[in-house]
Amino acid sequence: MTASTSPTSPTPTAASRGSRPPGPARAASDLAAALSSEWVKLRSVRSTWWGLAAALLLMGTVAPFAALSLASNMANGDLPSADIPASEMALYATVWAVQFAIIAVALPSVTAEYSSGSVRPSLQAVPTRLRLLVAKAAALAMTVFVAGLLLAGVGTLATVLVAGHPFFGGHVVFDAGAAVADALRAAAYLAAVSVLTLGVGAALRSAAAALTCVFMLLMGLPVMLMLLGSELGLYLACRMPFFAGISFADSPFVLGELDQALSPAAGGVVLACWAVAAFAAGATVLVRRDA
Repeated sequence: MTASTSPTSPTPTAASRGSRPPGPARAASDLAAALSSEWVKLRSVRSTWWGLAAALLLMGTVAPFAALSLASNMANGDLPSADIPASEMALYATVWAVQFAIIAVALPSVTAEYSSGSVRPSLQAVPTRLRLLVAKAAALAMTVFVAGLLLAGVGTLATVLVAGHPFFGGHVVFDAGAAVADALRAAAYLAAVSVLTLGVGAALRSAAAALTCVFMLLMGLPVMLMLLGSELGLYLACRMPFFAGISFADSPFVLGELDQALSPAAGGVVLACWAVAAFAAGATVLVRRDA
C-alpha cells in the first residue's frame, strides 16, 4: 500500500502575513501616513482657522495702511518722493504683524498635545518619535507656506486698491514679477517661523514658556542687542532670526538700511539654520524624554 504524503505548506513570507519588509519604501509610506494624520489634526482644530483668520485680517489692514502712512509722509515732505511697491507692503505686514498670528497657529500644534495628554495616543500611532515630529513640521510648514502665498496676494491687492488711488499721490506701484518674488519670500519666512516655533514648543512642552522663548528670539533679544549701541551688538542682532528674515525679505521699506545687515541669500540661510536648530532641539527632547 502506497503511503500518501500531503504537500508541504510553504513558509509564510512577510508579504503573505500582511506586513511590509523594512526599507525606503516602507519608511516613505509610514511618513506619508503620519503626514496625512497630522494634516487632519491641524485642519480639524479651531485654533488653526482662528489664527489664519487673524493673519488675514492683519495683512488686509497693515499692508495698505503702511502704504498710506508712507504716502502721507512723502506728501508732507518728511520722506523723499518715491514709488511704493505694493508687494513690499505685504512683506512689511508679514514681518511686523502677520508672523505673530502664524505663531499662534504653530504653537498649539505641539504644546496642546502635551497639555491635553493626547501626545501619548499620537506616539502609540507613530512609535518612531522623530518621524512624528517630521510629519508635524512638514504638515505645518506646507500649510503655512500656502497660506503665506495667499496672504501676500491679499496684502498686495489691498494695497493697490486702497493706497493706489490717485487721491493718495499715486505712489503705489504694482509689478507682477516683483509681486511673485515677494510672495514667495513672505511665504518662506512664515514657514521658517512656524517650524522654529514648533521646535521650541517641542523642546519646552509648555505654551507659555515656548511663546516667551519665541518672542525673545524674534524680537526681545535682537532689540536688546541693538540698544547696546555697539558694533558687536548690531552684528549679533542682524544674525538673529528676525533681522535675518528682514534681510531675506530684501525690502528697504520693511526696516531700512543697517550697516551689519546680511545679503538676502545669507539672511535666508541664517533664518533656515535657526529653524533647523530649533527643530533639532525639539526632536532631541522628544526622543530622549518621556512624553
